[in-house]
Amino acid sequence: SGKSCFYHCKNKRRKMKLNTRIAPSPTGDMHIGTARTAYFNWLAARSSGGTFLLRIDDTDLNRSDPACTQVIFDTMDWLGLDYDAFRYQSKNTSSYLHYANLACEDGKATIGDGGAIIMNPVNMPPSWKDEIAGTIPISQDDINIINQGLVLIKSDGSPTYHFASVIDDILCAINFVIRGVDHITNTSRQIAIYHAMTPIMDKWLKPRGISCKPPLYAHIGLIHKDKKKLSKRDGAASMLWYRDSGYDPDAMLNFMARMGWGPRVDDKTANLLPKERMLELFLTGGQMRNVSSNMDTVKLDWYNRKYKAKKIKQ
Repeated sequence: SGKSCFYHCKNKRRKMKLNTRIAPSPTGDMHIGTARTAYFNWLAARSSGGTFLLRIDDTDLNRSDPACTQVIFDTMDWLGLDYDAFRYQSKNTSSYLHYANLACEDGKATIGDGGAIIMNPVNMPPSWKDEIAGTIPISQDDINIINQGLVLIKSDGSPTYHFASVIDDILCAINFVIRGVDHITNTSRQIAIYHAMTPIMDKWLKPRGISCKPPLYAHIGLIHKDKKKLSKRDGAASMLWYRDSGYDPDAMLNFMARMGWGPRVDDKTANLLPKERMLELFLTGGQMRNVSSNMDTVKLDWYNRKYKAKKIKQ
């Protein structure tokens, strides 16, 4: 488990208004891992007075499915995770192209074969800081890939995942990103894009009060089922399956909270942690973890019985 956690950070970070986002791709049913990430980002934003964005990462038009987008909206509604705004990446292609062209004008990117725009970052930092695990060195493999050139705009005119994600996070003032440890490799490549794009975008955005520096990153452990990474293709992991099977949404939130986060005082008073209590504890009364969690359906059923009984008494 990581030794440093968000509540251990400097006071100025703890007092920040945290602007967070959840950015699912609509290529399959929303599963519990994505829903947990949404909950953690929601908690960080709401408990700090920041904003929470739902972004649909649908730049892969060949694989994006409108029905899957609806599942995302329905899941967020069922869990009561309200968001301040939502954004479709597919509707912002002109913005990504604009900033990629600025990178070309600045000499940070070139137009390659077929019209693709490719960036060659230089003077990369040797590492970046994860809010859970601490310093993460940028591996030689990542450096080799970065040095080969990062595609910003593909030959068909669509942005790559890494470039669209960075540009959106900058434009939407995202300053804290909680996501799974499977994104750590992505982070190194996105840091490379930030490193190259910051001096370019600062000219345009600083007068508007928008910072181009990378957000704080916190990578939490994955959720496993039968010792395998949970995937969107795992039918039992579909969030709407749990809804339609009669699970209580507050029980689901409590169950998800304890996979990847734990209270500093973990006694019987922490058995049930509804949203209101989690808002009090999340940033300063507990810690996120980067170890894997097991999809314990027996425990989920226990939470479900407890919350249903509690609501009957009320």
